[in-house]
Amino acid sequence: MQAAKLKAVATADRETDAEWGKANLRFAGGLPYTDLANCLRIIERHPDFKGRFKFNEMLSKVVDRGAVMVEWRIHEVAAELQERFLPEVAPETVGRALVIAANRVSK
Repeated sequence: MQAAKLKAVATADRETDAEWGKANLRFAGGLPYTDLANCLRIIERHPDFKGRFKFNEMLSKVVDRGAVMVEWRIHEVAAELQERFLPEVAPETVGRALVIAANRVSK
């Protein structure tokens, strides 16, 4: 399977996703690792995701700006990360990263 090219989307400071990824993600052989650590780097550091997800202890669920993250929303975030940064990352890996990042922000 051939890896998709990174889409050029500018962040608030006009840095494209490809530029941001090269500066912040871990790579091997020119391709980003599709692991939990890189997912966490995106969710915790990229301006579009940083601080956006929190963990609701009462519900034991991740919330996105106050809205509970149901399964389809988690897959939607996974698809966005695949489109923009990590084409081959598994949705389950993104889901795990969301829970970890949300817990870190909520403490």
